[in-house]
Amino acid sequence: MAYINHRLGRTYYTKKGRKGKTPVIWLHGGPGGTHKPDSNVFSLADGRVVYCYTQLGGGRSSITDRKQQNIRTFVDELSLLVGAWGLDEFHLMGGSWGTTLALEYYLRKKGRGIRSLVFQSPMFSSRDWKADGRNLIKGLPKNTRHIIDSCHDIGATDSMVYQQAMEVFYLKHVLRNKKKLEEMFSGKNPNGKLIYEYMWGPSEFEPTGTLKNYTRIADLGKIKVPTIIICGEYDEATPGTGVKYANKIPGCSFSEIKGASHAIWVEKPARIRKVINGFLDSIE
Repeated sequence: MAYINHRLGRTYYTKKGRKGKTPVIWLHGGPGGTHKPDSNVFSLADGRVVYCYTQLGGGRSSITDRKQQNIRTFVDELSLLVGAWGLDEFHLMGGSWGTTLALEYYLRKKGRGIRSLVFQSPMFSSRDWKADGRNLIKGLPKNTRHIIDSCHDIGATDSMVYQQAMEVFYLKHVLRNKKKLEEMFSGKNPNGKLIYEYMWGPSEFEPTGTLKNYTRIADLGKIKVPTIIICGEYDEATPGTGVKYANKIPGCSFSEIKGASHAIWVEKPARIRKVINGFLDSIE
């Protein structure tokens, strides 16, 4: 296990591959999530180094207090890691909340050092995310829809029936494998869960935290490096919204991964690897 100590705390990370092509930094979802040292993301480490890390507050990284649980902290942490790794240039990639962080880092650092951006299942607007979630909920069984709506109305999102209804949604639009979904839920990450609830909310489709009014759509046109947006066919970050965002970024391409939902690297690792490597090859 590798750690970097810095002024904000201690960050747990994994580095795989060998020097050659431009390195990759991959940002996991959340907020409050973790990276996995055996993640399929490391299949990109063919002739290049791939870095993944667990953002402050989650997993094996140091615990944060409430005042640190904000976008600025996570941008500053990434900046400190880039310096510690000695990277002058890199491809910045992320999934879900990781795309939010990648976009914020690019905009706040004015693109310094970033050769390209890969946004997998992007969250650039909480309003769009919630609207997509609401539309997808309409495709769930009537009883499940009723439970979700009722629990939102009375503030019972911590109830067992809400958790069960949430799982129905997740199995369709987040991770379409019951065993792996259960493994994801059973992972021990208590502080990360608190960060998720504080910054996002009780579930994927109900933003109530500090990010509930987040939007950066108006700033997508400021991106000046090669960019690709990737969504799964059944993704909660819907392909339609992904295309809308791609059209706002100069020269941005879009790819839909058939048969996948949100956890594309778990469900269709070979397909997303091929898409990303093709994108990188077109640049390098």
